[in-house]
This record gives sequence, structure tokens and C-alpha cells, in this order.
Amino acid sequence: MNRILLVVLISLFISLCAQANDTNSGVNTREAINDYYLLRKELLLAQDVVDTAQAVVNNRDQFSSNIVAKAFSLLSDVAFNQGNLLVAFQFAQYGSEIDKIDVELQLDLMLKIARGYYAQGNYIQLKDTSQSAAWLAEQANDMNYHLQALAYSVVAYALSAEYDLAVKTLNKVETLLSQNQTNVDQITLLETIAQAHFYLSEYDNAVELLNNVIKLRIDMARTEGIAHSYHLVANAYFQLQQYDDAYNAFWQSLQFAKQYKLVIHAAYAELGLGQVLYEQQQLKPAKARLMNAQVVFNQYNLVRVKLSTKISLVKVMFALGEQIEAEAMLISAQSLAKNIVLSPQQIELYLLLTDYYKAKNNLPQAIKNQSHYLSLYQGLYPNVSVKDSFATAAISTSDKAKKLALNLAEQSQLSLEFNEKYAQQKMLIILLASLLSCSAIFIIFCRFQAHRLKLNLSYDEIELPQNQLAQPVQTKRWYQQQYKIARKYQYDISIIYLKIENWQELSFRFNRKILADVSKVLAIIINENIDEEDYAGIISTGEYLFLCPHQNIEQALIKFDRIKQAINTRFFANLGDFSVKVVFAVDSPSIQDIDPYVFLSRLSECADSE
Repeated sequence: MNRILLVVLISLFISLCAQANDTNSGVNTREAINDYYLLRKELLLAQDVVDTAQAVVNNRDQFSSNIVAKAFSLLSDVAFNQGNLLVAFQFAQYGSEIDKIDVELQLDLMLKIARGYYAQGNYIQLKDTSQSAAWLAEQANDMNYHLQALAYSVVAYALSAEYDLAVKTLNKVETLLSQNQTNVDQITLLETIAQAHFYLSEYDNAVELLNNVIKLRIDMARTEGIAHSYHLVANAYFQLQQYDDAYNAFWQSLQFAKQYKLVIHAAYAELGLGQVLYEQQQLKPAKARLMNAQVVFNQYNLVRVKLSTKISLVKVMFALGEQIEAEAMLISAQSLAKNIVLSPQQIELYLLLTDYYKAKNNLPQAIKNQSHYLSLYQGLYPNVSVKDSFATAAISTSDKAKKLALNLAEQSQLSLEFNEKYAQQKMLIILLASLLSCSAIFIIFCRFQAHRLKLNLSYDEIELPQNQLAQPVQTKRWYQQQYKIARKYQYDISIIYLKIENWQELSFRFNRKILADVSKVLAIIINENIDEEDYAGIISTGEYLFLCPHQNIEQALIKFDRIKQAINTRFFANLGDFSVKVVFAVDSPSIQDIDPYVFLSRLSECADSE
């Protein structure tokens, strides 16, 4: 009897201990979730965070609604830090579906949902969510989330071509921020403001803001998320066509991503490096970078960036002459794009498809893809002139925005701690000042020398001999630049496309040396008959492109009738009785002609029909 009683008591004791352990475990988990939630978001990379949050999500019946919502928020932050934007969005959605959670938590999850809509290109939902979050934050008197929601609203307005609302809201954000710099997540907000400037075409201002954000991160020892900041500034440099600066920023993003083992962020950086290298005509390194990125995006099934990588690879492969691989990749990209809302950069896919089907003599498909491209372009930029006018209006906020990050850095508590540290080291700084000054002078001298050398090389490139014309890469570069400058400053520019109609027959009947001699004679004729301010160059074998800035079509026709007559009447001794036949077309772009290559394609078709 005593033995039975002892067994019962032991069993009861073990049961009570197990319940106590479960209770203590639950209390510890709740405390851990609350502690993690108060940490800076960039620090949430540890596996302990994921394990704790998953324990709550898997046993949600044992925890309050707020704890479960915080767990989903933490999982969303971890996924975002790793670069997996779709998973981050899904976790934020799951958290927002929980009933009866605090307003601050609701706002936190709503902004993470807005961030996800932005990453997916769903700009209508981005606008609706950010506006709802802004209203709720204003009612709750939460300035931090109110400002972040307004900043996302600016991005949504800019992407939806509502430029008046974008500029108006941006001014409101910067005014409120200048008045409420305390208790605000400065870095997250400033990065979102920089993105708003980016989509208002204020790339210089975006660069200025992001460089100050990077400085602020370094000063505050918050480098865990700096890979993302470098990626944003690299994109702005890329839009400014400052490819060396873009390459350096993408490189820094890659190094920090590797340091913190952020595989997806590293792939984003590899994609950026590949795109920059392509623009710099370093094709083999560009392909290697893009292939590295593609492996990661395929592994995580990141559809949007996978499409961007495929499009870049198509261009690189065609440039390398890898025709079969490029065509296979292009068809794969076309299939992938069917269920995706394309970004402004990704609609270039349909231009590539147009050229592909045109080369295959499949004109119905070529026309279909070109029409689809124009439809997408007009959908993305319905009010281009309005955008330009409001982008100009946004310049008035530039000086204030540029000073904003510096003021925040100076007023942050951690910056003050750094100032105290620097004050204690004042004597050491004074001793090193002379050495730093000498180093600065030396660096400036070296940069000046490098700049002068670069100018000399550019001058040599422009000053070609009388019997030569600019080659295709250079011709296309300055054509695009001059076309955009003429549109920006709204002056007349006449564009002439000239084609040797029987060049293929020439190539068939005569050898390379004779063809080279004919090309030199044609270059001499052209250079003798164009004015000093005109541009002339080759766009492909037997095809030439001319630009006449500040000249109307009638003025351009006079000189190009003269060129045509000179070529038709010229006797080419090495060709015998064979004559060179020339056709050309001249036109001046109108306000509707946005894309230079679409305009050139139409011009070349006019010449062919002639």
C-alpha cells in the first residue's frame, strides 16, 4: 500500500514539474519575443530569432494575439534582411490577419505589407496601403510610422504618374521630419525618401541622401543593413550613367552582403555589377556576374529579379555572338514575363523580342511585340511632360533634403557619443592633421592628373581622321545622348539615316580591301559635306547615322541631297562599272517620340520603303 502511494506521489510530482516547465518556457518565449521586437531590425539575423518566432507561430494558441503578431513581424524582418522580399511580404500579411492587436503593431505590419507591394510592382495596392497606414498613424499620433507611411505614399504617387501629389506629399514629409527628428527611425525613413526622389527622376538628390545615410550607418555602427543602402545608391548612379560610381557601389554592396552572409543581397549586387559591366562593354565578366545571380534567384524562385537577370543575359549573349543561347534565354524570359507586372526597365524585353522576330522574318510577331512595348510604355509614362514639370518643381526641395541627413546625423545620440570620443582624441587628431592634409593634396593632384588624362583620351576618340567615321558603339552612345538632350531642352534636331542599298551585292562581288577603300571614300565625302556641329557615324555595315542639332528638316535636306549626289556621281576606280546606290530618310522627332531607338527603327523603315 505504501509503495502504491509513493508511486502516485512521484507521478503527481513529475506532472506538476512538467507543467511548471511548460509555463516557464512560455514565459521565457514571450520575454524573448518582446526583447527581439525592441532590437534594431538589421540585427535580426540570428537563428535564435527565427527559432523563437517559429515556436510562437507553431503554438499560437498558447500566446496572446500581440505576441503572435510580433513573431510574424520578426520573421518578416529576418526575410527582408536576407533579401527574400516575397517571403517577408507573406509573413507580414499573416501577422496583419490577426485580430485585436495593438495599433503600433498594426502600423508596423501595414508598412511591411506596403514594402512588399512595392517590391512586387503592385503600385495601386502600395498607394492604398500607405494611405491607410498614414491615416491610422495620424489618428494614433505616431509620428514615426506616420512619416514612413507618407514616404511610401510619395513612392506610390511617383510610380503611378501622379506627380503633383508626389511632390506635395514629399514637401509635407520633409517639413514634418524637420520638426520631429526625435523618436523617428531615421535611416529607414531617409532611404524611403531617397526612393521617392529616385522615382521623381531626382537622381542627384537620391545619391546625396543615400550617401549621407551610408555615412550615418557607419557613424552609428549600423552596418548590418548597409548592403541595401549601397544597392540603392548604385541604382541611382546607374540611372545617371555614372557607371564607375555605380560599379563601386554595387561592389561595396556585394562585400557587405558576403560579410553578413546575405546570399540574396549578394545576388542583387552581382546582377547590378553584370548590368554595369555590360554598359562598359566588358561582356565576359558581365556574363559571369549575371550567371552567378541567376543561380541564386533560381534557387529561391525570385521571379521578378530572375526576369531582370534573363533580360540582361540576353543582351550580353547577343553581344558575344552566342546566338542560340541568347534566343533560348529570350524565349524563356518571354514565358516568365506573362504573369508579372513589368517594371519600366523590364519592358525592354519586348524590344528585344521585336528585333528577334524581325530577324526571323516573322513580321506579325515583331509588330505585335513592338505594339505591346509601346502600350506598356504609355501605361507606365502616361504624362511624361507632366512628370518633367513636377520633377523640376521638386528641385526646390533639393537643398533642404541634402542637409536633412547631415542634421539628423549630428543630432542623433550616438553621433554625440562619437563626438565625445573624438574630443578625447583631439591631440592625436592635431598630430595627424598635417599628414592628412598632405595626403589630401596628393589625392587631389592624382585625381586631377587622371581627369586630364581621361579628357585627352576622349579628345583623341572624338578627333577622327578625315577618312574615318565613328564606330557603331560610339555612334549609338552619342545618338542616344544628343537625342535626349534635344528633347530635354526642346530644340530642333534633324536625324538622317543613310544606307548603301546595294552593299550586300558589293560584299559578294569584291574583297575586304576594296570594301575598306570604298568605306574610306564614303567617309571622306561625308566629312567634306557636313558642318562642324553635325555628328556622323556608322550604325552597322553600310548604314550611317547623322545628327544635325538646331537644324530643321529643310536645312538638313540641302546638305544630304549634296552628299547623295556626290556619292552617286563619284567614280570608284576599284569597282569598275559597278556603282554605289544610296537611299536615305530624314526626320525630326516630335514630342510623342520618346524612345530614340523606336524613332530610329521607324526612320530606317522609311528609307527601306524608298
